[in-house]
Amino acid sequence: MTIDLIAFDADDTLWHAEVIFKDAQDKFRKILSAWQDQETIHKTLFEIETDNIALYGFGVKSYTLSMIEAAVTLSDGEITANDINEILKIGQVMLESEFPLLPGVKETLETLSGEYPLMVITKGDLLEQTTKVNRSGLTDYFSAIEVVSTKSQQTYHQLMKKYDLNPETFVMVGNSLPSDIQPVLSLGGTAIHVPADTTWAHELMDDFDSTQKNFYEIEHIGQLTALLPKIK
Repeated sequence: MTIDLIAFDADDTLWHAEVIFKDAQDKFRKILSAWQDQETIHKTLFEIETDNIALYGFGVKSYTLSMIEAAVTLSDGEITANDINEILKIGQVMLESEFPLLPGVKETLETLSGEYPLMVITKGDLLEQTTKVNRSGLTDYFSAIEVVSTKSQQTYHQLMKKYDLNPETFVMVGNSLPSDIQPVLSLGGTAIHVPADTTWAHELMDDFDSTQKNFYEIEHIGQLTALLPKIK
C-alpha cells in the first residue's frame, strides 16, 4: 500500500488533554458539593454538556458554559456570583494550561516527517486548538493543520477532496473510535487506534467492530514507525 498522507488527532493522541478536564471537573464538584452529592453533580454536568455540544461545539469554552448552566440547575438558582466567578476561573486556567506531549510523540513525528506528509485534524474551537498546536512545538512536522467542528464521515470526505487525497492511501491516527477511526474506515481509509489512558465518555464506542479491514491498534504512538511498513 502506498501512503500519501498520515493525519493525526491532537488531544490525547499527541498530548494529554482529558486529565485537564478531569481536574476541572473535580474543582467543579467541590464548588457544588454544598448542594448535591458527587454522583448527581457528575451526571447533571455530563447531560448538560452533551445537550450543549450541538449549540457550543467542543472545547474549554463550551465546557465552561456547561459548568455554569449545570451550577444553576444543581443549586436550584442559589449559586452565588462568587461561585460563578470561581467556575469562570476554572475555565480560564484550563485555557492557559500546558498540555504535555505524550511519550514518544516528538521522536515519532521527527522520524515520520522525513518519510511522509503529516497533517493534524483536530476537533474543537479554532483559537483554542490552534493555540495548543502552536504551544506544542510540533508545527514544523506538519504540512497542514485542520481544526473542524466535528469529525464525521462527511468531514473526512471533504478534507480528502480538499487535499486531493484517495481514501485508500490515507492513514488516520487517533485515540477516539467514533471520531478518528470509524469514519475513516467507512470511507475505505486506514485507521490506527492509539488508546488513551483516560477517554472522554463522548468518545467511547461500545459497538465498534475491531475486525474491520484496514483497522490497526497499537499500545502507544512509539510503535507507529514499526507498524507503517507492514501496512505498506
